[in-house]
Amino acid sequence: MNEQQVGKASRIASLIVGNMQHNLTNEERQELNTWLQEGGENFLLYEELMDEEKLGEALDEMHAIDQESAYAKLSQRLLSNAPAHKRITIWWYMVAAALLIIAGGITYMYINKSNKPAAAPMVVIAPKKAPGLQPDSKKALLLLNDGSAVSLNEMNNGFVVQQGNVTLNKKRNGELEYVITGNADKTSTSYNTIQTPRGSEYKVVLNDGTRIWLNAASTLRFPIHFNNEERKVQLTGEAYFEVAKMKASTHTLPIPPGREEGVRNIPFIVGVDNMEVQAIGTSFNISAYKEDNNTQTTVVEGLVKVTREHKDHLLSPGKKLVANDTTTTIEDADVQTETAWKTGDFVFHNTSLQIVMNELARWYDMEVVYEQPAPSLHFTGEIPRGSDINKVLEMLEYTGGVHFNINNRVIKVISNK
Repeated sequence: MNEQQVGKASRIASLIVGNMQHNLTNEERQELNTWLQEGGENFLLYEELMDEEKLGEALDEMHAIDQESAYAKLSQRLLSNAPAHKRITIWWYMVAAALLIIAGGITYMYINKSNKPAAAPMVVIAPKKAPGLQPDSKKALLLLNDGSAVSLNEMNNGFVVQQGNVTLNKKRNGELEYVITGNADKTSTSYNTIQTPRGSEYKVVLNDGTRIWLNAASTLRFPIHFNNEERKVQLTGEAYFEVAKMKASTHTLPIPPGREEGVRNIPFIVGVDNMEVQAIGTSFNISAYKEDNNTQTTVVEGLVKVTREHKDHLLSPGKKLVANDTTTTIEDADVQTETAWKTGDFVFHNTSLQIVMNELARWYDMEVVYEQPAPSLHFTGEIPRGSDINKVLEMLEYTGGVHFNINNRVIKVISNK
């Protein structure tokens, strides 16, 4: 944490406190609004810290804790398991929260005309999680070749089932791994299907080492082991693929002396809608939800060939193919936006309201209805997928073009125009 970051945190804290006291100048209010619009996390933090009741509770709790011990535990919990690129962000918000609690103590005392002594200045209070609808994000149903079903979230880690010479192991953090334990040639070609419900995601490691992340409300059908001819799976919904290379011997030509036996790469093919996506060793994302009315294939690494209506399209990294009922186009892709779900975020870049609401409905397992025809609104921003749905909708309302009501897991969209 450098001096510039500390200064910015302190400045934002003072602006939020000034806003609570209703004494910001027009320039200061614009400065605060600019910070709020920089990202979804800023707005969520602001909403937590503007809640005067929670602020009061936090101040009351400060008197009952060992402050240095609480700070150490909070730092360990927030930072120890965080990816390196997110630690600076998390640390920044810890400092901002601490500064606001310190400055907000004065405001709280003023608002409540309390005679309590001032709170000690060295403390970090973790903001309480607001009540709301949170997805149970590690659920999946596995359908075996014989028609039986296994609820993976109800299984302990470790051995799940044996199918011929292929063992299925459930690993930590929602991952299913297929491991060949004998001669794969003696294992008949059987198929499994894994389904993720709305509000969940799951990871599958196929027997060739290919890693597949399944997004919410998605289905993947695949053989439990691959032969030497082709590797083909079938997808509905959305998935991110990291394809492992797989080679097979070629016996079509004599082998010259001193040369190794020839090999060929076995392509990996994803069947989706009315097209096929083919790769050898690469990373790509496919989104093919029916309600979105198009299919998008985005290439992160390597090359991908998409075959649609007997025509081949070659995609390089940073490109995406968008296909609907009547058109097929190749466009520049915002890879971060297209694959953010895999790393735990919603990222929108000039995204239409309908697509935003489709994503939220799938992730939070809710239904969306529109009181009038859907307004022509587009959103840009980043929101953690672990956020409370109420906070996410508040962020969207902050644009001023729309507001929402939730009742019995139904989100009603109401235009402000």
